[in-house]
Amino acid sequence: MVYSFTLPTTSPLSFQTFISSSTHPSLPQSASTARHALRLTLKAHKRLPDGPRQDAHLPTVLSALNEYIPYLFAISHGLRGQSVRNDTHAEEIDITVRAEIESEWKPTLSASSAINIRPNATTSGAIPGRTRSGRISGRGIDFEIAFTLTTLGYVLSRLARAGVVESLYASTTPTPEQRTAAVQTATKHLLLASSVHGLLATSPLFTAATASAIPDLNASTQSALSSLALAEATLLAVLKDDAHVAACIQARNPNDREWMVRARRSPKCVPYFSPDSAFARQTRVEEDVTRYAGALGRVARARACRFFGVDAELAGKTGEGIAWLKAARSALGLRDQGSSSSTDEAGNAPSKGGFSRLKREWTERREERKIGKDAGGSRSAKGSLDPGDDAGRGEEGNVIDMLETKWTKMNDTMNTQTILPSAPLLANLPSGRDIHTPPAPYTPPSIDADQLLRMRAPPDEHQNLHFASEDDSEEESSPMPGPPGGFPDRAQTASNVYY
Repeated sequence: MVYSFTLPTTSPLSFQTFISSSTHPSLPQSASTARHALRLTLKAHKRLPDGPRQDAHLPTVLSALNEYIPYLFAISHGLRGQSVRNDTHAEEIDITVRAEIESEWKPTLSASSAINIRPNATTSGAIPGRTRSGRISGRGIDFEIAFTLTTLGYVLSRLARAGVVESLYASTTPTPEQRTAAVQTATKHLLLASSVHGLLATSPLFTAATASAIPDLNASTQSALSSLALAEATLLAVLKDDAHVAACIQARNPNDREWMVRARRSPKCVPYFSPDSAFARQTRVEEDVTRYAGALGRVARARACRFFGVDAELAGKTGEGIAWLKAARSALGLRDQGSSSSTDEAGNAPSKGGFSRLKREWTERREERKIGKDAGGSRSAKGSLDPGDDAGRGEEGNVIDMLETKWTKMNDTMNTQTILPSAPLLANLPSGRDIHTPPAPYTPPSIDADQLLRMRAPPDEHQNLHFASEDDSEEESSPMPGPPGGFPDRAQTASNVYY
């Protein structure tokens, strides 16, 4: 599945305080206005409860980011003496620096002990430590761009996750066409997220920011995030044609009315590289994402074993197919359910009364807790894992259970083939093959010609924003209920955000 990143928040920033432009006097104000809209959108997103309401708000965050990013790179080009290029022409922007740009962002991927807490909100130096509000204060336009693009990568991953979860776990079972469309859209988001993180990991423009002590911006972390998004896109490409997972989800859907499903043949191979290897070098990243990456690697290996098992069973080698399923179970780190001929649907021995059902339900809950702990998945208010938070490990385990129960019963009653040891199969698992080519680094959008022309006019003094100088600690409070969309009301915005 796709990891559910927490989006960062940021403090107010007025570019007019730090820079001015003789060729485009309105650029600092326009950039401040776009950033102010992004800040309010991130703040509103944080206040929404986890789940569908936050997912529905993600397109608004993406729109605010896409509005702000062109201004950021226009300022960056002006500071470096480079032309701003768009579809029609290139234009020079002259920028005068009054003071070095300083902004604050709250990291969400850094371990709590990774960065020292500083006693005040204003610090000196290129990349200082945490402020009292928990945000990181840094100087330079590259620091601002790096955090903004990192947020863009998180949003794209969250959009991919929301689309897949909404499609696979809908109350009404989706058609194969609907599932394919959802997976294709999610894949586009993940490949773009991989491209964004890849730019931060490889571009020399962000050397100062990515070489900092902040794990979120470190080049190795950004490279790992790029690999993680690419791995998730690869597994989604396989999931699109994997009817066993869809059939397993459909069988557990209480609202489903299509009780007969014919599973198509699964793909023969899947890449099963481990995206957690790069995270292992960055020890100050939160354990949740490291565990998730490790679980994703185990799911990929287990899925490859299952596909070899499906091929063997279709060729009439049921015993070898069962051995591959046991290898897949070992790759996931789950216990062996045994292979007795007198078993029920879950592989448990039958017993009188309802003991078998209660034992099966207890076993499922125990496995779910184990999966959630190993994968670092988040839990809802009721304590259960949200769909996809375990990197797809739970669903893969359910599919393996379903196939192993079916094939074991067939083998015990008809074929009686010898079940080979699974350890040699897992040790000799062949290498996979790539499905997606690693994307090229992200190309940021440019300001169009009309916007550049309008910014040649002097700034509108009546629209100049004066941000509050207070600590703005309310932004870091727990989520609060609000109207659909989550934006603060007019009175709250006027009194607490700016004046």
